[in-house]
Amino acid sequence: MSSIFQGVLINDEHTLREWRAVITNSDIISLPEPNTTYLEIPGRNGRLDLSEVLTGDVSFSNRTIKLQLAKSTSVEDWYNTCLHIFDYIHGRSVKLTFDDDPDHYYTGRASVSDPQRLRTAGQLLITVDADPFRYEQEVYSCEWEAASGTEISGVLINTRKPACPTITVDTDCNLVIGTVTYALSSGEQTLPSIILPEGETAFTVSGAASIKFSYQRGCL
Repeated sequence: MSSIFQGVLINDEHTLREWRAVITNSDIISLPEPNTTYLEIPGRNGRLDLSEVLTGDVSFSNRTIKLQLAKSTSVEDWYNTCLHIFDYIHGRSVKLTFDDDPDHYYTGRASVSDPQRLRTAGQLLITVDADPFRYEQEVYSCEWEAASGTEISGVLINTRKPACPTITVDTDCNLVIGTVTYALSSGEQTLPSIILPEGETAFTVSGAASIKFSYQRGCL
């Protein structure tokens, strides 16, 4: 993906505001490669696509984010800037929020390389081995309350990344999704068997006055 961003917030520091460095490359964020599996069967026309057999959807490899940073600077200032960036992010897990997309973030492990100084300017390269998904800044939450003596019915909406929701209920109850019934205990819980796919998921709850779902949504 080729884009030109104004700057990026890396954890709590901004490349332009705190470091006074500009992004000079345009090939910043790559698309994640889909993990595909094909099987050649003798006598069959074409290959058998097994990419979605395990989960019902294709999975993705990590994506690469590259930030070529440049700064107009003196020898001493560039030396101190490099040392600060090395200590701050090299080898560490980072969260990146681009100015052009403030509602989403990327996460991955950063490395810093190729620090150079040319006359009155310095440059270096930050490479992030990032998760394939672009995450929403806020965890998505939705809550329903039942009218007196009635069941709760609703629809959960998810984006591309499969999500395992945290569920909070006021009392022991039963949750029905599709043809499966889940016994929920009063309070907060996460059931690994409940995975929300992309799109809409309808549910029904009996025996509770309220239910809340919270989950992290992500897209490509």
